[in-house]
Order: sequence, then structure tokens, then C-alpha cells
Amino acid sequence: MKLLIDARSLGTKPSGIGMYIYNIIRELLRFSDYKLVLITDVSLSDEMKLLENLNVRILKYGKSVSKSYKLFPYYLFVQECIYKEKPEIFWEANNLVPIRIKNPYGKLMVTIHDIFPITVPQYYGWKYEYYFKFALNKTIKNFDMILYDSVESKNETEKKFPKAREKKNFVSYIIIPRLPGVEVTDNNSFLYIGNLEKRKGTDLLLKAYEKYRQSGGGRALRLCGRVREKKIEELIKKLNETYGTISCLGYINEAEKIREYASCHCFVFPSKAEGFGIPVIEAMNYKKPIIVTELSIFREIAGENIYYLPHANDDNVIIDNLAKAMLDESYITDTNKYTEIVEKFQAENIGEGIRRFLVKNIN
Repeated sequence: MKLLIDARSLGTKPSGIGMYIYNIIRELLRFSDYKLVLITDVSLSDEMKLLENLNVRILKYGKSVSKSYKLFPYYLFVQECIYKEKPEIFWEANNLVPIRIKNPYGKLMVTIHDIFPITVPQYYGWKYEYYFKFALNKTIKNFDMILYDSVESKNETEKKFPKAREKKNFVSYIIIPRLPGVEVTDNNSFLYIGNLEKRKGTDLLLKAYEKYRQSGGGRALRLCGRVREKKIEELIKKLNETYGTISCLGYINEAEKIREYASCHCFVFPSKAEGFGIPVIEAMNYKKPIIVTELSIFREIAGENIYYLPHANDDNVIIDNLAKAMLDESYITDTNKYTEIVEKFQAENIGEGIRRFLVKNIN
């Protein structure tokens, strides 16, 4: 079976969606009956280089595509690749396609990670909300099959786009590899990994950390990820001028990420909207206490085995509760149950499910 994959999110410094694509590709490469060909704008990441070393063919557009308006000519290139490669399945792993794509040789499959530009538009802006709604509606009508990251993503999509209920679909979850065994230590710091933006609750974390320090707390805070908003950057600078205990490390690679998880005291992830929450499961590999906001997706993937901040629609209440939890260590939970949860998201379990779905629906 020939599978043509839009792997653009894997091209440079991949984060959530990029690593989602990468881990599925690595798993599908185990099966001899699959021939994988990738499409990307550019191929600069370590993960892309590794795939090239494994003799995976990569078709390159040749210039970086980062803005929505640049996607239209990129997808014309994608269409050319479909005509040239004649795949049984073209897989769009990035939520949507803004133009009508055809695959005369087989099926079209899309992964819908979330529909946040519709459900929490305040984090995206009204223009992107309308673009996203229009393009996703077109994609759902045009495509044959849908992969979802979670039951929540499936339910939200089908609620807003009833046409999605008619499509062959599969909730694959996300492959989260067992992270390499390293020495687990405690550097007495709180750790956050993810983009630094309001949707991820970074502003809430910083304000809670300020209250924590004002109340006598002494642990450091380590932030790993791209700063996406100017106000977040300014808040970090202001707090560091007062306390000097916030490390903003920027984008980190896989090896650096492993070291951060293994050495932190507690992982904090106060996201306001999350399609899956990869870092939560990753932190479980190292039996670290975990603090999250009360989101149903976290209940879906982690059950009752992590510390949930009491539900609140008021940001100030969340900030107060988070600062209190950080100070009195009420986040300490039984980490012995983590192993069973981590196993659910291993490649051999999820990869086989995706493979069966593809085989069943290709004919």
C-alpha cells in the first residue's frame, strides 16, 4: 500500500503535531506492505534527516510555509505530488486543506486534532476562526476518512460538523514512545513544556508562580517552548527582575526534553484548551507529580491519577488554586499507576490499530 503523507509540520522544529506524524511514520515503517512517501515544505529537522537516512523518500516544496495565505500554492504542489505518486491513500495530518484536493487513485484521509479556532476563538482571532471553519468544512466534505486524536476531538468535530459522522473514522490517540531510561533526580523546580501562550495557560502559571514566591515558596520555574505572545515574554522578564528564578529555555530537542522531565520536581500544565496533552503522558514516564487544569481531555487520557486544579471559569481562581497547590504540595499523588497509563499510548498498540483501519477502508 502506498501512503503519501503531508509531513509539513515535521519539517522544522516539530512540536505536538509534528511528533504525532513522526511517531506514526516510524511505526508504519515496521510493516513491509507499506510504502511511505512524504511531502513537506522544507526538510530541516533532525527527525526528517533520520527518516531520509532510513531511505524514506521526501518530496520538498523548497520554501518555508508558515502563514495561512502561503498554503494555497503549497497545496497545489501537494496535488501535483498526488498525480505523480498515485497513492492508495493521501494522508493530510494537519487538520485541514484549504483547497479541493483529488486522489483519483485511492482515498483521502485527514487527522483532525482539535477545532479550537471555533470552540475557543479568543486565542486565534476572528479572521482565522472563519478561515478555519470554511476550510475544515470543505475538507470534511471532500475527504473519505478521518483520524482523531481523542474521543473529545471526535465528539466536538461531529457536533459542529454533522457531515463528519458519515465518514469512516478512527480514534487513534497519539503514540508516545517510552522515553529512554535515565537517572531520575529532583532539581527542586517546577517544569512546563509547550508553547508559551495564553491558550496553554502560561500566563496563569506565571501569575501563580508570582503568588507562590510572594507566599514564601522557593522552587525555580523552568519553561521550555517557543514564546508565542509578547505579553508572556514581558511577564517573564518582569518576574525575573524580581526573583531571578525563571529559566526560559526556548525550543528544546528530544534529548533535552528527556533531561528536563527526569530532573524536575513537578510538571505543571495549566492549559485552557488541549487536543490531547502529550507532555502529561511524557512526564508520567519519570513518575513525576503532575498538575493540570480541569479539562475533560486530561480525564480521558490520564484518569484520576494526576492532580486536577478545582474547576473554575475565573482565571483569578485558577491562579489562586495553582499557587496554593504549588505551596502546600497538595499535588503529590500515587505515581505507581502511571505505568499502566503510559502503556496505552505505545507504538505497538496504536500503530496496529491504525494499520487495521487503513486496510479495512482502502477497498
